[in-house]
Amino acid sequence: MTTSRILQYFRYFGGNVCFFNIFAFALDAVDFQKKLLILSFLFSFLSESDAQQYTPQQVDQLIAKTFKIADRNEALKISNKTYQISADIDYYQGKAKSLKADISSYLGLGEQEKALKSADKLYEIAKKEGDDYHCTQAYIAKAIAYAYLGFFEKAIKTNEKAEELCKKIKINDDLYSSLGQIYNGKAEILNLQYTDPQKTLRYDLQSIEYFKKIKDKTKRNNWLSAQYSSLGVIYIDLEDYKPAIYYSRKAYELGKLENDSINQAFGLFGLGNAYLEMKQNDSSIHYYKQALPIFEKANDIYRLQYIYDDLGLIYEQMGDDKIYSYYTKKSRELNEIIRKKEKLETDKVSQNILEEEKKNWYQNLYIFIGSIIFLAVVFFFFTVKYFKSYKEEKEQKENIEDDLIEKEEELNHLELKVNDAFAELLELAKSNDSSFLSRFKEVYPFFYNKLITNYPELTTGQLQFCALLKLNFTTKEIAHYNNISVRSVETRKNRLRKQLDISSEIDLNKWMMDF
Repeated sequence: MTTSRILQYFRYFGGNVCFFNIFAFALDAVDFQKKLLILSFLFSFLSESDAQQYTPQQVDQLIAKTFKIADRNEALKISNKTYQISADIDYYQGKAKSLKADISSYLGLGEQEKALKSADKLYEIAKKEGDDYHCTQAYIAKAIAYAYLGFFEKAIKTNEKAEELCKKIKINDDLYSSLGQIYNGKAEILNLQYTDPQKTLRYDLQSIEYFKKIKDKTKRNNWLSAQYSSLGVIYIDLEDYKPAIYYSRKAYELGKLENDSINQAFGLFGLGNAYLEMKQNDSSIHYYKQALPIFEKANDIYRLQYIYDDLGLIYEQMGDDKIYSYYTKKSRELNEIIRKKEKLETDKVSQNILEEEKKNWYQNLYIFIGSIIFLAVVFFFFTVKYFKSYKEEKEQKENIEDDLIEKEEELNHLELKVNDAFAELLELAKSNDSSFLSRFKEVYPFFYNKLITNYPELTTGQLQFCALLKLNFTTKEIAHYNNISVRSVETRKNRLRKQLDISSEIDLNKWMMDF
């Protein structure tokens, strides 16, 4: 590489004239290898200078913008950049906030596995800094990601860890926002399990009370806007449409006040959903179509599928076959994307969970074996030193072997307990236990595997509903044990019939039992 070519690159990357002339003289005086070393130094210097152009305040402002950008892929580009800048200028808060922004974008895009990885990274750097707030935020994010993938037990335990860790945060906006998110997480986990909406409502209302205590107006409005949207959905489930419209409208107004297009979209979505349930199709179409371009820009495939599905239903009722076909086709296309994404995400996270549990199991085993070995060595040392008796040494080894046998017996006993869980299946269903579906898979593996193989588009909630039908629960029983209305159960049955292409003349319970 000639000196002139190197200097051309230097000019391209922004070298100033004075510095350029000094290096031009230096480069002419050295051999090729030294030129490369100097060039490497130049690029390193220029990269560092670019990062130094940003102050922590400017980094914070860039990160704050990502939460209001509808295009989540664009938001990710910004948060990735701010993370690198923060690392270059050694700004820890910038790195932590950038990871939070990453997590928010990944959750919105339905990329739960990446959200979990970013949350683990956030927890790792926050723990090193002794930052309880961001450690708590990492747990909150992981709980939501696990819930979206249907790992409800894992989600509940992770949310409990967040609540426990939250006690270490000082009384300030960080504490109130964390507590609000934790109770919102509890509500979301229950909602995804089709639990009694009244229980969900209780947690949502507690969440709002914490968010109202946030002193920073912008943060308070953003959190309340998101939470009001959730509250509107719960009131729709309760078939109480007046507060549903009220809170959805408040969510939209606060989102508009803060120029937050995503929160505006959620408010509009709630209004469209409420008017749909009230049979006011014109109003429902109006609000859904306002929300639609925002969710399309955000690439929120889950919300888009809901809207396409509902708009298809509305136009079908109106007899407009052309528009009905358009939205139905869009819904099917998204459903295929969601099905593949959920399967991929679930498989990846399942493998990660298994590897984590396996790692913990081996760690405990190593500790146990290490403890046994340590005790054996210590005992052998004292035996040789004080007794020097072969008999006592032999007895000690026999005692250690007895301990190992006892541990094996304990493990066998635990295995028997797991097998005994088979008999608990019906009781788990009746008590709406969060572990019901995982137990069902063990009891009816053939049915479950055949169902997801033939109908891979079924969601976790729909699989749990199919499990109840397989157990021959009646409509009233399902409504009773899940604390929902009979009408809601019938609606789910009708949608399931359409999705599985089952004729209305066929008894759905019998179909499931014979499947």
